[in-house]
Amino acid sequence: MWKSDKELFELAKKELFTALVGDILDKLGHFHQFLSPDIKPINKNMVLIGRAMPVLEANVFLESV
Repeated sequence: MWKSDKELFELAKKELFTALVGDILDKLGHFHQFLSPDIKPINKNMVLIGRAMPVLEANVFLESV
């Protein structure tokens, strides 16, 4: 078990890989959870992992009275 986020993320970085995470999410019914393959890190050695807060974005325009 991990004692901090740092330990959790180190464990995930060491043990998980993209296809495994995708398969697990699919099995849980969470489809379309990955960014487009066109979005890539600046450096091939980079790894990104962490929590995300999904939001729904919409443009709202108010008409003046």
